[in-house]
Amino acid sequence: MEPILSSKPSNWRRTDWLWLALIGLLFQAVWAVQMPTPTYMDAYYYTTNGQRLATGDGFTELVIWQYLDDPVGLPTPSHSYWMPFTSILAAAGYSLGDGFWAAQLPFWLLAGLLPLLAYWISLQFFSERWQVWTAVLLTISGGFYTRFLNQPSTFVPFAWAGGLSLLFLAFTQQRPAKRWWFLAGLTAGLAHLTRADGALLLVVGGLIWIFSPQRTRRTRSFSSLFSALSAVNLILGYLLVMIPWFVRNWRVWGRPLPISGTQTIFLTTYDDLFAYGRSFNLAHFLDWGWGNILQSKLDGLLLAGGTFVAVCGVVFLTPLIIWGWWKWWRDESKRAFLRPMSWYALLLFLVMSLVFTLPGGRGGLLHSSVALWPWLMVLATAGLGYAVDWMATKLPHWEPQKAKPRFAALFVVVAFVISATLFYARADSTLEAEVYAEVGEMVGETAVIMAGNAPSVYYHTGLPSLSIPNEPIPILQEAAARYGVTHLLLDADHPLPLNDLYVEAASRPGLELLFARDGYQLYELVP
Repeated sequence: MEPILSSKPSNWRRTDWLWLALIGLLFQAVWAVQMPTPTYMDAYYYTTNGQRLATGDGFTELVIWQYLDDPVGLPTPSHSYWMPFTSILAAAGYSLGDGFWAAQLPFWLLAGLLPLLAYWISLQFFSERWQVWTAVLLTISGGFYTRFLNQPSTFVPFAWAGGLSLLFLAFTQQRPAKRWWFLAGLTAGLAHLTRADGALLLVVGGLIWIFSPQRTRRTRSFSSLFSALSAVNLILGYLLVMIPWFVRNWRVWGRPLPISGTQTIFLTTYDDLFAYGRSFNLAHFLDWGWGNILQSKLDGLLLAGGTFVAVCGVVFLTPLIIWGWWKWWRDESKRAFLRPMSWYALLLFLVMSLVFTLPGGRGGLLHSSVALWPWLMVLATAGLGYAVDWMATKLPHWEPQKAKPRFAALFVVVAFVISATLFYARADSTLEAEVYAEVGEMVGETAVIMAGNAPSVYYHTGLPSLSIPNEPIPILQEAAARYGVTHLLLDADHPLPLNDLYVEAASRPGLELLFARDGYQLYELVP
């Protein structure tokens, strides 16, 4: 079975891709120029590591933001928790210049051209121009992802890698060609190199291969060679991307992937991601008690459902997405094409709510769901058409073919308004940058700082920095002595074990208060 529209070429398809790319790049440029620095910790981390890669320091860092892998000291091997592809892209940008604009450049390009992925997906389902344009413009709007796409973060590279992998897997259901399996594996590898949970795409590929209609038919006809080669191509594409990273990790840690991320399965509070001198395993988790465990999983499911409604569906598009998916899933020709996306969505939401419950609820699901964004905007467009058709049965005077483009235009405008509102509602990081720069000038060139946002401190000061551990003062001082920390910078979002110190804002044995300003407190650690 060929893609739905392959036999229906349209003249408008020859030029629309260019116009949509230009609109996407222009729209993303509007947001990019309003972002002089990264806006949250992850982006600071990838940006600073991109700088170090561009200047020849390799995969090393002068930042310790978590202690689960028990780092020996500074500098330390980078990307022991997060994956490296985003930093590699930032490094490519920094090879062209020194300003933050250079780091943004690859992400602006990827974000601006993301509509082309939605365009490609749309052409598999829609034959009317308004449908394609609606799906693509909804994708361009960005929703909750708008404020993250134009900076070094995993959002836009994962949207491309994950979205393409799902598309290539969909093609395997229609075109029995080995190249689609290879491309699906290659993009799954890029997704994994971007985010650890990108490995789910390889799992989805394996499930699609097991239940592939072509595989079943060919096996029954005693011709399983094609089936085996499809699986080999899927795995080869994945390994082509991931083997160099596996080798690097083996040389650094003696294993293909770090184990710090798996400890987050057994966290009982998210703040323990920043624990020092402690590790987390099944026994620790079970000691929490079954009541707490079950409640946390229920909360995880509810939060995942809220994420789907608020983030993936921007609230008002959620009913249309569900409606479009349900109608298409009942269509045999469309179901096969939707299967990879549907299975990935199901696996992602289950894993992030029931396995990696705390990190999933605190951002993991938000990050990884972006691979579904262009797909969901296509489904929302389909649902809009079905909704208008249904309303036309209740209101005979309606002309659905005229009403559909009008409602589509209205929904696109609403999506852009919501996206702009969400972008401008982001937390202002100007004060943080000013305080960090002032601290850098005050403490001297040999200082090592503990702070709430260690990557941001390093970005603004160039000084080695560490996250404040989620521990009481004696343990904090122990960690500080180990890593040569000279100063502690607290802010309102400090660890709970340090609440008394923050409230009192006074010197203590071993901690001399240097200044308190706008919710920030700087202490010097005195031996």
